Amino acid sequence: MRKFLAAATCAVVFSLGFVNTVRAENFAVYYIDMQKIINESPQGKKAKQELESKIKAAESKLKKLADEINALKKELSSPLFNDSTKKKKENELQMKIMEFRQLKQESEQMVAELQKKLTAKIVEDVFKVVAKYRKEHHLPMVVERNEGGIIAADPKYDITDKILKVFSKQGK
Repeated sequence: MRKFLAAATCAVVFSLGFVNTVRAENFAVYYIDMQKIINESPQGKKAKQELESKIKAAESKLKKLADEINALKKELSSPLFNDSTKKKKENELQMKIMEFRQLKQESEQMVAELQKKLTAKIVEDVFKVVAKYRKEHHLPMVVERNEGGIIAADPKYDITDKILKVFSKQGK
């Protein structure tokens, strides 16, 4: 009886394994490259321009402040100042340096937050396009190439260009 149960159990396990193998061969995992979509879509290019504009504005403010700091340093090297005036200039320099550091930190934080916000919006919109495309084309699964841990894949399962085309039409 034990031999029969062991044989029956083995037969069931092997047959289940065979069924799963057959199903797995009919199953395909499609993928997209989100970074490519972000970089090449009109929405991504617009977000990049907005971000670069904010970065340039922040850099301009920082450069102006750095120039003021350098001018103060130059003034301080002059032997013409009395101790009282020199002390005032040193305090002014320290205040400008603190202002510069604070502005730099605030600018970096603002840029990081804006980048995160703009990217999140694009990713959210791309996910909607992918979900609709997957449903319309009866695809079993779509993953993101970089986040999905894909090391190598058959390019025939890459739907990035198709999604990019659909997503780009929405941005116009």
